[in-house]
Amino acid sequence: MQIRPTWGRAFGRLSRLQAIQASGSITSRRAVCKLGGSGGSGCIVHAGTCRGNCTVQPVATFRNPMRSDVAQVGSTKIAVVGTGAWGVVVASQMASQGRAVTLVARTRDEAALLSSTRQSPRVPGVALPDTLRVSANLQSVISEASIVVMVVPAQSMRLNFGLVSPHLLPGAVVVSATKGLEIATGLRMTEVIASFTGTDHPICAFSGPNLAAEIAAGKPASSVVACADDHVGQLVQAILTTPSWRIYRHHDVIGVELGGALKNVIALAIGIAEGLEAGENAKAALVTRGLAEMSRLGQALGGEALTFAGLAGLGDLVATCSSPLSRNRTFGLRLARGERLADLIETSGSVAEGVPTTRAALHVASRMGVELPITALLGEVIDGTLDPREAGARLLGRRAGRERVDDSARASLSPSG
Repeated sequence: MQIRPTWGRAFGRLSRLQAIQASGSITSRRAVCKLGGSGGSGCIVHAGTCRGNCTVQPVATFRNPMRSDVAQVGSTKIAVVGTGAWGVVVASQMASQGRAVTLVARTRDEAALLSSTRQSPRVPGVALPDTLRVSANLQSVISEASIVVMVVPAQSMRLNFGLVSPHLLPGAVVVSATKGLEIATGLRMTEVIASFTGTDHPICAFSGPNLAAEIAAGKPASSVVACADDHVGQLVQAILTTPSWRIYRHHDVIGVELGGALKNVIALAIGIAEGLEAGENAKAALVTRGLAEMSRLGQALGGEALTFAGLAGLGDLVATCSSPLSRNRTFGLRLARGERLADLIETSGSVAEGVPTTRAALHVASRMGVELPITALLGEVIDGTLDPREAGARLLGRRAGRERVDDSARASLSPSG
């Protein structure tokens, strides 16, 4: 079996690592870095970009059971864990295309309600497909699924996947459709998942400009699935694609995940600017400089600059910052109007993902020595120690520098990069 071109690009200068053997076994390797400890398979990219501070060591191999023809997706059993709006929409979209999908509910009562009414209170006016099964029997559903899609809040991913992982089929593919960073550790969602699975399961990240209400309504949309194994990526791509929802695939798991997580932070800032009536010029500047912050931190963690110009970066940022459907933008808008964070959480029933992600991003940026001026000031606003208007004045008062494409971004954009 030949290494596919996109797989080769994922490894870049590490082409000497033959990752896929003819037998279909995948060799997993761990990067041990003097700058930031050790990491899972996602650190392979980092090993090529941290100026010789990483050594790459083989740690295990696993048999990839997903080598069957991508055309056979109709017979693949899929479990979707999470009955929030996004979980319901993802499950419904796949089921509408004839996929064998089961939505895992939190309780028997919730499963009975969704099954009997074929409606979710989180997605008003959208009927669940008749073919979509709903069950609260997590063990039974997970133990039969070849693909498990996790669609739970970022701060509860560890708890939820801890319940899922003991029941996974050998080699089952796990897809994270959650955008965020774990606040206690700064880990991405695929890293949280990998802390349970090790190298026993392929893990994908699913992201992009995907406002749930629009996708539920069948409006045109595009998203991206990232996986180090392009064959697994093709399978997940085929399973998620619908006539109105175009799915691309990518090899840069780190960049795709960080784009989806960090854009929520910038959306909060845009909401605050909107609430302060700062104007379109100010919002355009925030989006542009916010994208620069996302890319800067992403590259420091091993992501690729060009990824942030794609669906998971710029695409998701534009959708989240411009749409009134965006919860993060709405949270920022209400903060600017004087509402306290505690009151916002109480009235909405949950916190927008951008709030904990801001804190996690600042922790990671401090560890990596990366400057995030917008995110830093936003953290003070969220904590209630800085007035939103003062935050704007401090941003404008920063010393102006050159707007430039840094060396790593230039390398990614060059024909040979």
